[in-house]
Amino acid sequence: MPTVTQAVEELVRTTVGLSDLDMGRPWVWREYDDEGLRFTLLLAQHELRDLAVRLASLRARKGPPESQTERILGQYHLAYRDLAGVLAGLRDDDLDRVPAVGEWPVREVLEHMLGAEYGFLGVVQYALSPDRPRDAEEAEERWDSWRDEHNYRAPKTLEGGIADVRNAIFEIHRRILRELGPLPDEALEKPAMFWDGEKPIRFRLHRFEAHIVQHTVQVEKTLELIERGPTEARRLVRVLYRDLAPVEMLGSTQFGEKEREAVAAALSERAAEIAVSARS
Repeated sequence: MPTVTQAVEELVRTTVGLSDLDMGRPWVWREYDDEGLRFTLLLAQHELRDLAVRLASLRARKGPPESQTERILGQYHLAYRDLAGVLAGLRDDDLDRVPAVGEWPVREVLEHMLGAEYGFLGVVQYALSPDRPRDAEEAEERWDSWRDEHNYRAPKTLEGGIADVRNAIFEIHRRILRELGPLPDEALEKPAMFWDGEKPIRFRLHRFEAHIVQHTVQVEKTLELIERGPTEARRLVRVLYRDLAPVEMLGSTQFGEKEREAVAAALSERAAEIAVSARS
């Protein structure tokens, strides 16, 4: 049985490359017989939204209370999933096409984003680290070497095709959620030093989301300039990824297993159906 995330990925793989004309192909679900194939993605979005509501209700009754850190990271995860939606369906050669003189290609934008993810995480963890020097000047001098010792520096280049690039971003994103998820609310006001001076960890956590949003817009503009703007399918896939985000953040073995399995099974079954029809 696939997870909800795996089922969404199956559905994305079978639909993201469809043309606008393909989206009008006949596809029937119960009484809905005139929306075309696009309704597969619209229905999936509906089901993910409802699942998030159900899981939130179950957590309120059966799970632990949601911390402020979890809420902030949930906002960040939504921005990450939105970026994943923008990147869905891109080709390897889209990464290095220069949009205009002096403008970054997609790969360079993503390299910058990757570096910031490592840097932001390192800043927070350094502020919390027991081996951070108490003296401010010594702490500043120690920062670069500490960052290297604890692997809070991004690779110098972002190599490979679109799958490799997406995986590199996924890995640091997953690390951020795992390392910072347990952070208690009282730690949010602790100061964390970076190039912009001393700011509370609360501010640093919100910067993860804000930075992704800023450069997701840049990626969108770049894709328009290289004439790889979104098709209808890619627009709907982006919506689907955004609505997957709260479901993923409500993942738990304590509640909602039956509800998640039902949605995952439905999405996976439809993905298989579309894959078969595409081959016929």
